Parts: sequence; structure tokens; C-alpha cells
Amino acid sequence: MPVSSTGVPKARKPRPSRARGLRTTTGCLTCRRRRVKCDEQRPRCATCAKSARECLYSLPTDSPAGATSNASDSVQSPTSSGQGDASTSVTSPAPLRRPMASDIDPQLFANSPELLFDSPSTVGHSLPSPNSAPLAYYDLLAEDAINNIDRYNLNLDLDRTSFSRRQSPVEEETTIDPQLHSQRRGEEIVPWYEQWNSTDTIPLTEDELVIFQHYVGVIGPILDLNDPSKQFTTTVPSMAVHNVGLLKSLLAVSARHMALINAPQLHQLNLNGQAPGSNNNSSTHLATPLIQLATQYYYETLHYLSKNLLYPSYSKSREIISTSILISTYEMWDAEGQYSNGAWERHLRGIFWIQRSQNNNGECKDPLRRAAWWQWIRQDIWVAFREGRRVLTIWRPTKRLMDLSPDELALRVVYICGRCVDFAANEKKYDINTRIEQGGKLLQALDDWYRALPPAFHPIHRGSLPEPGALFSPIWIHPPSYAAAIQTFHFARIIALINQPSLGGIDEFRVRQRFLDESVETVCGIAVMHQGKDLPSAMVNFQAVYAAGLCVQNPVKQTAILKLLERTLDITKFPPKTLLNDLANYWRAEL
Repeated sequence: MPVSSTGVPKARKPRPSRARGLRTTTGCLTCRRRRVKCDEQRPRCATCAKSARECLYSLPTDSPAGATSNASDSVQSPTSSGQGDASTSVTSPAPLRRPMASDIDPQLFANSPELLFDSPSTVGHSLPSPNSAPLAYYDLLAEDAINNIDRYNLNLDLDRTSFSRRQSPVEEETTIDPQLHSQRRGEEIVPWYEQWNSTDTIPLTEDELVIFQHYVGVIGPILDLNDPSKQFTTTVPSMAVHNVGLLKSLLAVSARHMALINAPQLHQLNLNGQAPGSNNNSSTHLATPLIQLATQYYYETLHYLSKNLLYPSYSKSREIISTSILISTYEMWDAEGQYSNGAWERHLRGIFWIQRSQNNNGECKDPLRRAAWWQWIRQDIWVAFREGRRVLTIWRPTKRLMDLSPDELALRVVYICGRCVDFAANEKKYDINTRIEQGGKLLQALDDWYRALPPAFHPIHRGSLPEPGALFSPIWIHPPSYAAAIQTFHFARIIALINQPSLGGIDEFRVRQRFLDESVETVCGIAVMHQGKDLPSAMVNFQAVYAAGLCVQNPVKQTAILKLLERTLDITKFPPKTLLNDLANYWRAEL
């Protein structure tokens, strides 16, 4: 011990305990609570990513009151008065942070336990930065585009090198693609930051008009099934005639779908047997001129992106997010049943990056961005389910069930369904008790959602069996978006029930079987009612019918479900009928 000049030992200065005085005041709350080192990376530090824990940061105390944010990884903290959209936001230069669950008004979650679930951790630590997200997305598109040119021996009228993005950005005001330069309308010109749009309407050929009308009449309603504002039917077409890239993607997805369903408008097209730039030696994948034309539009969209994605104003625009959804929808119909090995699954991940870079989520104030987010996650849920992976979102809703409108309720179940797919993913890293608890929370969330539904979601009509020997009575729920919500609810419940472990017991078995039987009857009843009448609904029905088949052991019912699924796929033309073989193989494997 040190001594003073008088020889009296000096009292050692007390050292703060590690549990208190030495604890750092920086880092995420999770690491601080665990008393481990944190590198403070956002949105997820390396320590939390490695240990698969949720990474949370506290809210700063000096945030301006009343500020709002729609960042996809922020959680708004409503007051106890029930105003679910009141929030405190973080302003620059402070990073976006989230409160701990214990700091949030518990009344927010009284009827919404799904809001407290941990966010998926599979992608949070590997995100590109907001500035590089559009370029990372384009790199995925361009890589697959070049590979497909070789794979299908395409002779498209495009330079292969045009798919290589430029290495350094240039001044946006002077170097916008010349063909997109804004035109004067009297004395008014488009601001420089929107020069990737044309002020004049882009002219359409006769063939393009037919394809455009198919989009408005068929594709738009499919994408807008759960959107009362009909953004993809009304807003996107009006934007497309002023933006080359969006127009090309619209024509690509519409032409691809027309070829897929053998649309009656085909006879109106004057394709002269070949599409522009096509090669007679192309693969049978491009057997029809219309598919070749759709492919041409698709590559022209990529060519447009290669020239414009470096411009920050375009990469943050509504046009790029609309274009990316249409590209993804084109790839959905072009996937031929492939997921992990196809462009569709890869590019859904790229759209996730774009959504994150724009802070888009399911509660955006901009109706188009909000609609694009919901359409994207609907596609990703199906791919994630088929691939046994988790859904690519780390956003969580902030509104209480009691504060949602009927249309918002119809969307909320899509989010809960995504969490059920997460639960079913092939990441069995929890013990059986934890899995049982997680499944119970999901089932409680689904039950809370169902009990919050207004009468508009109840069946208008329950019919009798349509024919002798039929097993499923038609169930009519109107409007179709509410019927789709009920189908999604039962799809999610089936997935949660068949993936939740059980400790056994006859009573538990009976309850579970009763729920599964009820879901099968409802799913198939709605699908029978819509049979051949509603293409947008059929795009939801086939998923629910397939899930219903997963929990049926009776051979007679299996045969009936297989026939119903086949008739539904005859309407949707997606996915291929190999899905029937997958279901039959699943049944055989259980014997």
C-alpha cells in the first residue's frame, strides 16, 4: 500500500465494482445488460448477431417531442391514452434506436403478442448500407441477366457491357440518360432531380397498348388484392407512361402473364412470329414469341437501371420501388417452380435491401410505398415457406389491433403469417419447451386477430355440397380481400400447429385436431366458392389449399384436396403443377 510523507499509509481510492462503476454507458442495451463488449454496429452489433440475440438501443432523452419516423427497424412508443401512432423519433446525427420491450406501454400489446416477438436475425447483420443498397440490388439483377443471355442463347438487341454499372457517380444535373432528358412543356420543365422522368407521355404501339391494358385489367388487381387504394392499378400505370424503366417492367410482367395464361387478347397482337432480337435457336423456355417479347422488355428494364441507379434521387424514388416489385412479379411467373436456384428468390432479397434503404414498411404514410412493401412480403412469405427459411423483414408493426381499420386488419394477418413461417423455418436451435412456448404465442396472436375481426369478415353464405360425393361446402366471404385474409389466417394457423411440438395427451391432441379440421374445411370451402371466378383470390387460395393438404391423413380427403388444388392452379398458372407432386410425395413420406 502506498504511504504518505509522514509514513502513514494512504487509503486506497475505492475502485468501482465491475457491476456498477465500470459499466460502459455506450453500446446496445443487450450487451450492456449482459456486461459484454459491444462494437456498437447498427442495426445489429456483432455480439448480438453471433449469439442470435435481439440488438436494441435506448432512446435518447433529448429527442424532440412529436417527431415521427417510419424507419423499418424502429418501434414507436404510444402513450397510455391509446394513440398508437404517437412516437418519439431520433433525429440526425443520433442513430435510430428502439426502446426495450419493458419500456413500452404494455397496453399496446394487450391484444397483440406478435408485436413482442424478436425480429429475424438471419439478415440483419449482413445488410448493405442505404447508399449501396440500390447498387447491390442491381448487381444481382445484372449477374443473372448476363447468365441467362448465355443460358438461353439470346440474341437481344442490347450490348452485354451495358449491364455493367458505372464505377463512379457523375453529376446528376448534366449526365442523365439523354433519351430520358426532360422536355419543355411551355415554359415549365421538370426539376433536375426528376429528369429520369419524361414530362410528355411516352407513346405506346398497338401491341404495347394491348399488353398495357392486360396489366391494368388483370395484373394490377392481383397486386392490389389487399389494397383499397389500388396503387398498382391506378397510380403505377400513370407513373409508367412517364418513366421508361417502369414502363418496360410493366410490359414485361404483363406480356409474361399473357403468355402464361394463354390470354384471349393474344390474337390482337401482331408479333409476326418472332419478337425483336430473338434467336430461332433459343431454348424451349422461350418457345412463344410473346415470352420472347416479355424477355426483351425485362432486359430493357435492366438496361435502364444500369444507367440510372447511380443517381441518388432515382434510387430513393417511388419509380424504383415500383419497378422492383414488377420485376419480382415477372420473375415469379417465370420461375418455373424454382426458388433458391432462381432469380426470383435472389432478387426478393435485393428488394428487401431497397425497402430498407428507403425506410419503407407496412405502415408508411405513402400509400404506394406501403402497398409495395405488402406485395413484396406476400411474395417472400411463399418463397420462405417453400425454402424453409425465414422471411426477410425485421420490421415490426406499432399499431394495436383495436386501432386497426378492417382493411388494416386484413394486412396485419399477412405479417403474423410471416412470423408463423419464421417459426416453421429449418432453424431448430431451441429446445422443445421454448418451441412449444413460441408456437403458443403465435397461436395466441392469431386468436387475438380473429377475435378482433368485425362482422364484415364473417361468411355471407354457406352453401350445400356442390355435387354428390363432394366433401367441401362453398363459403362466400365478401369482399375478396377479407376472404383472402381468412385464407391467410388458416394457412398461418396450420403452419403453426403442425410445427409446434407436443408433450402428448389425448385432450391436447383432440383440440389440435379440431383446429386443423376447422381450418381445412374453411380453406377448401372458400376455394370452392371462388373457383374459376376470381384470379386475385386464387393466388392466395392455392397457398392455403396446399397447407390444408399438409395436415390431412384421410386418403379420400387427400384426393379431394389434390383435385381442388389442381383446379386452382389451372386458374393461377402459378406455381407449376409440380406442386401437386410435392404434396403427393409428402403424403407418401408419412406412411
